[in-house]
Amino acid sequence: MSQLVRRRHGEIVGTDVFDELMVEFVRRRVDGAWDEDRAASDRWLAPRLHFALRLTRSEAADRLMWAWIANRYLEVVQWRWSDAKGDVAVDRLVGPIHKQAFARLWWGAELFRDGTDYRTVERAFVLQDLPNSYLHRPLVRCRSLALGLLEVLVPTTADGSGGSASEVNELARVLNLVTAGCPPEVETGFQQDDRSGYLRWVGRGVPRPTSWQPLPAGPDVEDTTPESVAAGAEIARRGRELAQKAVAEGAHRD
Repeated sequence: MSQLVRRRHGEIVGTDVFDELMVEFVRRRVDGAWDEDRAASDRWLAPRLHFALRLTRSEAADRLMWAWIANRYLEVVQWRWSDAKGDVAVDRLVGPIHKQAFARLWWGAELFRDGTDYRTVERAFVLQDLPNSYLHRPLVRCRSLALGLLEVLVPTTADGSGGSASEVNELARVLNLVTAGCPPEVETGFQQDDRSGYLRWVGRGVPRPTSWQPLPAGPDVEDTTPESVAAGAEIARRGRELAQKAVAEGAHRD
């Protein structure tokens, strides 16, 4: 697996730490860590996979690479995604980023991380409809909006009201239409990804954690501000109001 990916100038992407992570994941799975809820394994694996497998977005867009990884860890894919008959859908092996077994985890972590903080990634995988409905949509390339969506759909406050599956999916549709005419970057202050900082992080060697239990730290970059995330959350709230009206109107027609 050491020659999984070569970067533009020929250097090899290090994957030893990623392999060690997968050994730890399999050990936890065998010990029954996620027997009652296999989907919960996504919350554990996504941030750690992103930390261990240092890729640029262009490299992470390579479907053949993810298919290779899925084949190497086919047992993991089968455990996570097999249906009652033991079959695995083809798109879990070679599908787009919101479907492929490992790509969806990496992209979920990349788009929903808050700089070094991967706790927002764990929140993003609480509702499976969220990565399923948003990862492939250009609007969540605006990190301020992605984090704002979490404030609305997966609130951390005790009195917060999370989104149902229908609301999550309807909000994705509504935001896709709304932001087509006015990109979210307009309201979030044109906040952009800290590409140079991220590339420095990607280019460094991956430190071996002494334990995979605590969350690692993501790239030390400045991609958002409190103001930009608040603006993203406001966009999400407006969209949610429209989505809730659409769901209510649909139920009334039924």
